[in-house]
Amino acid sequence: MDTLLGATPRRVARHWLSLLLLALAGLGAATFFVRFVTGEDSPYYSAAVERGDLVPRVAQKGELHAAGEFVISAPRAGRITWISPKSTGPVKKGELLARIDLVGAKDAIGIEESDVTAAHAALAAAQISAQEAAARLARFEGVWRRSGGRAPALNEMEAARASARRTSLAVDSARAQATAARLRLKGKRADVAPSELRAPDDAIILDRLASHGQAIEERQTLFTLSRTQGPLVIEVPIPMPPFGPPPTGAPAQVRLDALPDAPQAATLAQLRPASRAQPGMAIARFAITRADPRLRPGMPATVEMLLPPRRGVLLVPDAALAFDPGAAVGRQPPSVYVLSKDGEPRRVNVVVGASDGQRTEVFGAGLAPGDQVIIGWRAPTAASSRTQPGS
Repeated sequence: MDTLLGATPRRVARHWLSLLLLALAGLGAATFFVRFVTGEDSPYYSAAVERGDLVPRVAQKGELHAAGEFVISAPRAGRITWISPKSTGPVKKGELLARIDLVGAKDAIGIEESDVTAAHAALAAAQISAQEAAARLARFEGVWRRSGGRAPALNEMEAARASARRTSLAVDSARAQATAARLRLKGKRADVAPSELRAPDDAIILDRLASHGQAIEERQTLFTLSRTQGPLVIEVPIPMPPFGPPPTGAPAQVRLDALPDAPQAATLAQLRPASRAQPGMAIARFAITRADPRLRPGMPATVEMLLPPRRGVLLVPDAALAFDPGAAVGRQPPSVYVLSKDGEPRRVNVVVGASDGQRTEVFGAGLAPGDQVIIGWRAPTAASSRTQPGS
């Protein structure tokens, strides 16, 4: 220090510059050491597997419906010639909702009426032929009796009798065809009757889905109604937790897309298995008991529900279950990639449990707390510069 006090300003500056360079060199070495020890030179981001507690969370999208809801559909394709002016509100049993002119119905009835007319004409002609054949046979039989069987000839008598029999059968056939034609006409006329759609019960119109003059298809939904003014409900698919289903009455909340800041309290009303095409899934029905007046059936919403806590379970970040170095889509079975000591990823198949939206409970041999699971690429180009690792 005494030397510095007697030195020139230039020598002092060089001394402090040397100290600064030494400090920068030390900092660089420390940074390199930290990167070497922590593995920050790896192309992957990773996170530690943890053992801890989890409050599972279910969040699924669905659509509001009314309890006791049903639909009125078109019985045939056609065009609406009249429809109720009510888009919502109560209706009485038997109240007319819509009148439909069925496509081709009048033409079809006209064709059947023509067939009935033709069938009756054919019957009349058959009856005339039968009467003529019967009269001819009667004349032949009269001459036969008076001549003592000498005239007419035997073959003429047999021909007359056969003709009478044939014409009698023709009458029976024509009569049957006329009956069938009348029944077809009756059926066609009955098809026109459902063109007047009426409310089957006292109900409430929730939605009118058609308008006057609109062309409609067979079985197209025209009205959505409800027999009750009960609570609004929403059904969503949820995964069945491996530790058991949530109990009936479990609390939840429903968040409307149109009213995100006004969550609605709801309870689990019913839980039933989903289709065979969705193994491990269930259909959960939630009831909103005190719905906001602004809520309407058909509004899209998200159901959010917390399940009973899980204690001391193995947890990984959700990103670890989504990561795949080979960019495979929907890989089966579910798996995570663990960083080995040499820095290479090792695939570990797992059974997925509950999730809270950030972490997921997993079960898998070869996975322990403290293991580093890969959650993403560190460099954007790393995925394209490396080959897919082995399983």
